[in-house]
Amino acid sequence: MTGACLAVAVAAATAQERDGREYGLMVEGEGVEETYYTCTACHSEMIVVQQGKTREGWDKTLDWMIAEQGMPEPDPAERAKILDYLAANYNTDRPNFPRR
Repeated sequence: MTGACLAVAVAAATAQERDGREYGLMVEGEGVEETYYTCTACHSEMIVVQQGKTREGWDKTLDWMIAEQGMPEPDPAERAKILDYLAANYNTDRPNFPRR
């Protein structure tokens, strides 16, 4: 298992233990799996769920992460699925902002 894969597996296991939910703080929905594993390969899902961006804003964020942070570029279909999920669940109206 590569270091990146191991890090993803550990992060996923930690999120499950912490929240008892398969995708941590991310809400269930079409594209959650792709989004969760793409995002948590580098950072906590909390970074995602506390944001509120339009689809265009999320698209620019992905461009920045690919260009500046070394994120592997997802194929076009996967990227579209991730952007659809983020725009539906973590938009500017922040419908799924985590509340404690």
